[in-house]
Amino acid sequence: MNRKIKVLYISYLQFKKNFIQYPYRKFNFIELFLIWVSQKVTRSQFLVLSGILVGLSAGSAGVILKVFVHYIQSAISADAPLEERLLIYGIFPMIGITLTAFIVKYFFKGDEEKEISFILKDISKKQSKVKLSKMYSQILQSGITVGFGGSVGLETPIAVTGSAIGSNYAQRYRLGFKERTLLLAAGAAAGISAAFNAPIAGIMFAFEIILTGLVFTDFIPLVIASICGSLLSTIILNEDILFNFQTRETFNHFNVFYFLGLGVLTGLYARYFLVVGQRVQKFFDRYKKHVLLKAVLGGAVLSILCVLFPPLFGEGYMNIRTIYQGDVDMLIEGSLFRYIGNSDVIIIVFLSLTILLKAFATSITLSSGGNGGNFAPSLMAGGLLGFVFGFSLEIMGFTDVPTTNLMLVGMAGVMSGAMYAPLTAIFLIAESSSGYDLFIPLMIVSVTSYIINRSFSPINPSFKELAEKGDIFTTRQDQNILSHISLNDCINPSSILIRTTDSMEEVLHIFRNSDQNSMAVVDANNEFWGVLNREQLRPFLLNKESADGTSVTQLAIAPPFIISPNDSVMEVTKMFDEADVWQLPLLDEERMFKGFISRSKILTNYRALLRDYSE
Repeated sequence: MNRKIKVLYISYLQFKKNFIQYPYRKFNFIELFLIWVSQKVTRSQFLVLSGILVGLSAGSAGVILKVFVHYIQSAISADAPLEERLLIYGIFPMIGITLTAFIVKYFFKGDEEKEISFILKDISKKQSKVKLSKMYSQILQSGITVGFGGSVGLETPIAVTGSAIGSNYAQRYRLGFKERTLLLAAGAAAGISAAFNAPIAGIMFAFEIILTGLVFTDFIPLVIASICGSLLSTIILNEDILFNFQTRETFNHFNVFYFLGLGVLTGLYARYFLVVGQRVQKFFDRYKKHVLLKAVLGGAVLSILCVLFPPLFGEGYMNIRTIYQGDVDMLIEGSLFRYIGNSDVIIIVFLSLTILLKAFATSITLSSGGNGGNFAPSLMAGGLLGFVFGFSLEIMGFTDVPTTNLMLVGMAGVMSGAMYAPLTAIFLIAESSSGYDLFIPLMIVSVTSYIINRSFSPINPSFKELAEKGDIFTTRQDQNILSHISLNDCINPSSILIRTTDSMEEVLHIFRNSDQNSMAVVDANNEFWGVLNREQLRPFLLNKESADGTSVTQLAIAPPFIISPNDSVMEVTKMFDEADVWQLPLLDEERMFKGFISRSKILTNYRALLRDYSE
C-alpha cells in the first residue's frame, strides 16, 4: 500500500515538473493536482469528483448568501417598535434597489443579466460558458436587494451563482460541452438544494428548467452535487434560516375537492403574477437609459407598499411561518391595519390585498434594478392564498378544513404555475415539510395550476421571447438543433451564376458541363433576376427544340421563396417543406445573390449535431 502511494506521489511530482514548463497559464496546487487526477482516472470518475467539488462550492455560496441576508434583516428590524419598523420599511427597500443599481452600473459595467433565462441562453448560444463574474456578482447584488427589503427571493441568484461555478470549473479543466452543461446544471441543483435543504427538488429544478431540451444519461454528478449542497445547509444553517415546515394535518381523501378548488385558484393567480410581471417590466423599460432614476422610482413605490403591507418586505418566509404557527394576528398588529381592528374580515382583506400586491412588489423590485428571483414570492403568495382559501371556508361554516395543508400545497401550486416546474414544486414542499403523505394533494394542485398556465402559453412567458428567437433550448428537439445551424454552413459551394446578357448557347454549355440543377440569374448590376432550372432547359439540352430567338430573361423564373440573412434555419426549413424544392436563393439586403441554400446541407448538419448531442 505504501509503495503504491509512493509511486503515485513520484508520478505527481514528475507531472508537476513537466507541467510548469508551459507558461501560458498559471495553476495553483489544487488545480495542478486535479489536472493530474483527471489523467489518472476515467471520465466518469473525474465527473463524480467534479460533482462533489462543484456541489460543495455552490452549496457554500448558497449558505453564505442566506446567512448574510438573514443577519442583515435581523439587524435592521429585530425587536423594533412598530413606528421604527415602518420607518425601516419606508427607507431601506429604496436604498437597497438604488445601491444595487449603482453597483451594477459602476462595478459590473451595466451587466443586468440576472435571471435563469440568461443561463439558458448561455447554454444554447455560448456552449454553456457563463461569465466568471456571475460567480460572485449575484451574491453581492441579491444580498443587498433582499437584505434591505426587496420583495424577491434569493434562490434564483443562488442557482445562477451555482451555474457559473459549474461552468467555470469545467472551462478551467477544458471539459467538453456536455460535461460543461452537466456541471453547470449540477451547480444550480446544489444551490437550490442548499437554499431549501431539498436535494430532490434541486435535481428536479435542473431537469425541468436548466436541462430543458437536452438529453443526458450520465446524471450521477448532478445527484452528488445536490446531495453535497443539502448536507452543507443541514450542517451550517439553523431552523430560523431554513425553509422548514414540519407541523401539518393528516391527508383525508374526502378533502380532494378543497384541493381541486385551490389548484384552480393558484393556477389563475400564477397567470396573474406572470402578466403583472410583464406589464411592470414594459413600464420600467422606458427608463432603460436612466438606471439610477429607475431604481429610485421603483424603490420609492416598493417602500410605500411595504409601509402599507409589511409582509411584502423581504423574502416573506417569516410571515408564512407566523401564520403557519397560528399567529396571524401578529401580522395585523405589525401593520397600520392594527388601528382598524383584527376581525376575521379584516384578516381576509389584509391578506388578500397582500397577495395581489405581492405580484407588483416583486415585479417592481426586479424591473427597477433589484436582483432576485420568483421562488420566494411564489411560495409566499401561494402560502397566503392557501390560508385565505381555508380560512374563508371555515368562516362560511365548512368543517374539517385542512387549512395548514392548504397553505403547504398552495405554495406548490403558485410555484408550479408561475415557473412551469410542477415536479420541482411538488418535491420542494414535500421535502421541506417532510410531507410525503401529502403527495396526492401536492400533485393535484401543482398539476392543475400547471395545466391552467400551459393553456394560456405553452412556454413560460419569461422565456417566450428568447424561445421564439431560438436563443434557448425548448422541449422541441428539432428546433433546438436547427437553432445551432448557421445559414452560411448551408450554402451550396458549387452555386453558379448566369447573366441576363449570356446567350442561350453559353447557358446550355454551362448546364451540359455542370451537375447543378438550378442556377441563379443576375443582371448587369449583379442584382438577382431569377432562377434557371435544368427541367426548363431539358427540351433545348436534348435538341428537341431550337433555342434560337429565346433569351435568358424569358426563361428565368422567380423562386417560390427568397431567403434573407436574418432568416433562421427553422424558418428556411419551413420554406423548403412548403415549396418542395432542394435549393433556394440567399440574397442580401441589396438583392445581391450570395448563394443557394441547400436542403441537403441542412440535413447533413442536422445529423452531425444530433449525433454530437446524443453521444
